[in-house]
Amino acid sequence: MRLFFILLVFANLAFFAWTHGYFGASNEDREPQRLTKQLKADKLRLVRDVKAPAMKKDDPACRLINGLTAADAETLKAAVAAIGGEAKILPVAEPTLYLVLIAELANKAVADKKAAELTRFGVTEQRSVALASGRYEIILGSFPTEPAAREFLQGLVKRGIKSARVDSREQPPLRARVETRAAAAALLQQLPQLIAPYAGATVGECAP
Repeated sequence: MRLFFILLVFANLAFFAWTHGYFGASNEDREPQRLTKQLKADKLRLVRDVKAPAMKKDDPACRLINGLTAADAETLKAAVAAIGGEAKILPVAEPTLYLVLIAELANKAVADKKAAELTRFGVTEQRSVALASGRYEIILGSFPTEPAAREFLQGLVKRGIKSARVDSREQPPLRARVETRAAAAALLQQLPQLIAPYAGATVGECAP
């Protein structure tokens, strides 16, 4: 029993000497060796109470307002600017009209004479228009499509009116959309009040 105790003590001493490199070899993965290999260990420091990054400013939002007249669009543009936003008016193209008319009448006297002639042919729906050049034209009908206008023209030809023709006319925009941009909080909160006066106004997403 005594011999076993002596051997146990000797084994512990030998293990201690081996782990500390007294036998000429050591485990480099142990803590003392790892500490000696740390790079700039003195530069390490603990940081407490780190504040979270500051929140970004409110991202901008964009909404498209439809169903406005041209005048309403101008008023809304000014209202959006008043809350620090930006607005761009996008005119809504009106459909092309196809007119059946008699054009290039030299003056009012010629136009009146032609109007009287048309009346004798039974054409009561007519309208004389003075042009910027001083000439006149007589509009006999207005149609949304060219086939409809030509069909009406054929009816006039059958009644003996051969000076009329079909002419397409682009119409000036009467309605508009407004693209509004502002900080999301301000725009989304105040936009309902801004468009409240316009009964036909609707809100949609801006084009990507």
